[in-house]
Amino acid sequence: MRTFSLFILILFSASAGLFAQNTLRPNIYFRNMHYYNTAAGIEDTSSRASFGAYAKYKYVPAENDEVWVKPVNLYFNHIYNLNAKNSVNASYIYDGYSFYSRNIIYLGYTRMFRWGKSSRLNLGARTVFNFNAINWDKLGQISSPPSARLKLNADLDLGIQYQVKGLTLGFATKNLFASSVKVNGLDLIKDQREIYGNLSYNFGLFKRKVELAPFFLFYKERNWNVDAGLNLGLFQKVSVSYAMRILELRNIFALRGNIGKHFQAGASFDYSLIFSDYNMDLLVSYRF
Repeated sequence: MRTFSLFILILFSASAGLFAQNTLRPNIYFRNMHYYNTAAGIEDTSSRASFGAYAKYKYVPAENDEVWVKPVNLYFNHIYNLNAKNSVNASYIYDGYSFYSRNIIYLGYTRMFRWGKSSRLNLGARTVFNFNAINWDKLGQISSPPSARLKLNADLDLGIQYQVKGLTLGFATKNLFASSVKVNGLDLIKDQREIYGNLSYNFGLFKRKVELAPFFLFYKERNWNVDAGLNLGLFQKVSVSYAMRILELRNIFALRGNIGKHFQAGASFDYSLIFSDYNMDLLVSYRF
């Protein structure tokens, strides 16, 4: 009876959370691709290390609260170049859902190849550790819920990124093994295998005082989607971008600025012509 009850609750949770329970999707990613592609290193080649903090807030109309309520996502990332050929990275993510929350730890390594004046090829891999805290009460009345609230599952991310002059081309997979948290042999939490492709070309104008870059992000989680955008950089100090997330008809506006030699801050806002939610992203980073 307990197994049957869990099975029904799992089916209900999966269907009810189809839209609300998606992975973190940062909107400030042009020249900051490491979340999507573990092979993407520090874009500023003069920097040896970077620290970044990212927050994503979701807002929804009151009438949709039961479907869309989601805690703030937090993402902290650190990349350190050991030398010209080797780089390590570590990240932490807090991600909350309807009946569980997860603390995610990334530990990764990137091998970097350089030749000529501008050609770079990075190969990256990172392990993923998901610490899932399950709230059995939110799954309904279970006569004998499991005693343990914390469930661990692990996975692997892989990536490759090539850069030459203004061109950047990358391909990555997240959650390669599509691991899951099982209860009595049933998938309670199932991580989707994700595929990403990124393409951009940065045109330098007026001795690079102005930079114009069309960019694309192709991805597949449950379905295929694509971001098509344009970034405008001014005096290597400020950049503004607009992107359309095609299948969601989601408009994404982003602003980033360099503060002195080491600090960077950014903000993003998006809204959809189909869905009722809108999101605010905030980014701060330090490079040296």
